[in-house]
Amino acid sequence: MLTEIQYGTFANYSPRGNSDLSKRSRQICGRIKAGKTDQIERAIPYLERAESQVLSPFLNPTVTLVPVPRSAPLAEGALWPAKVVADVLAANGYGGEILPLVERIRAVPKSSNSPASERPLIPEHMESMQVNADLIVPDQITIIDDVLTMGRTMFACAELLHDAFPNAEIRAFAMIRTQGMIDNIEKIFDPSVGTITGYPSGKSFRDP
Repeated sequence: MLTEIQYGTFANYSPRGNSDLSKRSRQICGRIKAGKTDQIERAIPYLERAESQVLSPFLNPTVTLVPVPRSAPLAEGALWPAKVVADVLAANGYGGEILPLVERIRAVPKSSNSPASERPLIPEHMESMQVNADLIVPDQITIIDDVLTMGRTMFACAELLHDAFPNAEIRAFAMIRTQGMIDNIEKIFDPSVGTITGYPSGKSFRDP
């Protein structure tokens, strides 16, 4: 059983700041959530900068990228933002094989539409998903998401993948992270590495 996972993010955004930069960060976040390929591709030159080297354990040609499933079972032809992110990263050498190993089999409330007190807990996420184990057993897995808020979905995916592949190194990466406790951010491009801790209560703590 996992107690924490390591995560990396490329940028951050302010959900309610009123500065010009905070407002722009929300626009960028919205385009990433909408699976706009051109917006995601704009990150690639920044990933080549020295500041982004902290993300190399998460994003490199040897890791298997596993997109986080949406909050409901995927309908045919539906947008899957995490898969779009994984596709762009892999196409530019920031990932190896993309394996959609985690599948949502039952819908849960969307975290972005729910008050913090009503967001699904880690066990609820785990019970609503399943791992479709591939014939290939990955050595290194990076769970990919578009936006990181509290990290419960990522942590649930990591728990399920750890059960299926106990010898794999499992990390997580999101394009952009929420800075809900900060009114106005000072920069958008801000590569960062941190941890998501899972508690027996089913809640999680993200640091930073």
